[in-house]
Amino acid sequence: MTPEHEQVLNEITPKTACRLIDGLSIRFVAPVIIACLMAASGAAQTAREVRGAAAVEPLQHEPPAKIIIDPPLADPLSRGRVVIQYRTEHLHIVPVFGPAALAVSPRVGHIHVTVDDAPWVWADASGEPVVLNGLPPGPHTIRLELETANHQQLDQGAVMFTVPTAPSVASAAARTASNEPPAKIIIDAPVAEALSRGVLFVQYRTENLHVVPVFGPSALAVAPRIGHIHVTVDDAVWHWADASGNPVIINGLAPGPHTVLIELVNANHQPIDQHVIRVTVPRRGE
Repeated sequence: MTPEHEQVLNEITPKTACRLIDGLSIRFVAPVIIACLMAASGAAQTAREVRGAAAVEPLQHEPPAKIIIDPPLADPLSRGRVVIQYRTEHLHIVPVFGPAALAVSPRVGHIHVTVDDAPWVWADASGEPVVLNGLPPGPHTIRLELETANHQQLDQGAVMFTVPTAPSVASAAARTASNEPPAKIIIDAPVAEALSRGVLFVQYRTENLHVVPVFGPSALAVAPRIGHIHVTVDDAVWHWADASGNPVIINGLAPGPHTVLIELVNANHQPIDQHVIRVTVPRRGE
């Protein structure tokens, strides 16, 4: 590049360079186009920068895994529903568990979710937003812990918010007419080996309904029918929504009897079917 070219490029920014192409002589067009392309490539993030390393090649030296948590979405919160979005860095959220998965590279894991002062957590490996319904009005704290595939903590974060007092609204029990047979949820018995360690691991399947993360009244018209599950533990007044189709995993339940309600609901959170699980968590060593 000649000194004349360098002088022109030093006097303009990449942004203004794109606007000056028409005014430059033909001898300067090529360098200016190069500057515009450099500006555009610098402004856009690559897929790797946003999503992390591709899960196809092992990494030799992975940086620490992180979790970034957004505040609850304002509009659902105004109606008493908590929707928390999050993302991870240097870790892929996948439903893979156990010590053998610690050797997987790029790193894989999941999150543990704790609500207020509950002594137990639930494990979520869907990567979808955390959704809770039924929290009473007032202040609450939700903690999200980023875990390895073997439930070892890597990072954590918490969000504090206040659920407003919801206005009294008549219950909307309307359902769309459908010729589909009734939707059902079929739940397996909890895995005995996991329960002996204080972990409730429950697999389920649905009939005549697809579990997908699509919500709202407009989705009631979708056919085949779609929906998700609500999970309530013991006498909690709140529940969480899960639209992953992955097993329900609850860790940290105290020794003794527990009741877990799993409800199959439509995309607008209206109950369709349910199943109650009653278990007794043994004391360690029993």
